[in-house]
Amino acid sequence: MKHESQAARAMRRTGGRIGAGQDLGGETAPGQVSIEDIAHVLASTCCFAGRARTFYSIAQHDYLASTIVPPDDALAALLLHAGDALRKLLAACLDAESQTTADILADLGAPPCLPPSVKYADLVLRAIARRDLDPPHDDAWIGTTQASPLARPIQPLAPIVAKHLFVDRYYELHPEVASERFRSIAAGRRGTK
Repeated sequence: MKHESQAARAMRRTGGRIGAGQDLGGETAPGQVSIEDIAHVLASTCCFAGRARTFYSIAQHDYLASTIVPPDDALAALLLHAGDALRKLLAACLDAESQTTADILADLGAPPCLPPSVKYADLVLRAIARRDLDPPHDDAWIGTTQASPLARPIQPLAPIVAKHLFVDRYYELHPEVASERFRSIAAGRRGTK
């Protein structure tokens, strides 16, 4: 179990169920993987393959990217690495004929192509991470020489904090999804009384 994947742990923890509590075998619907599932995987995954001196999550990286791009591109920046998380989540429980990660990303509001501002924000944050979090280095890291890092340093956050920032930012940028979610929670509470 030491080398168990994040998706496998989630599957074991939920009894083979992900997201909205539905089994992801066979026919899948967009609502079966939640933004919270994606945030959990991204918050539990270290940026840059763990190359940093301290843990810096992909959820925090994507959250920061969403704050430095133009407002119209913020959701695309927040979901920058959501496809990677989906592949980790879905690899353990979907077959090749099921819904694709692109379909789920589209349902979450991700654009089909990344805007240039998001690509540049990713490079800027990589340059900042290189400056603030990497061990001392003499070599140029591919791509970071094209972007100037911002003056503010990166303060790595605990995974749970990064996860909540990511989810809160998603609902801030996608308010109609937040209102649907809260209505369904309220309806569930009324039904249990």
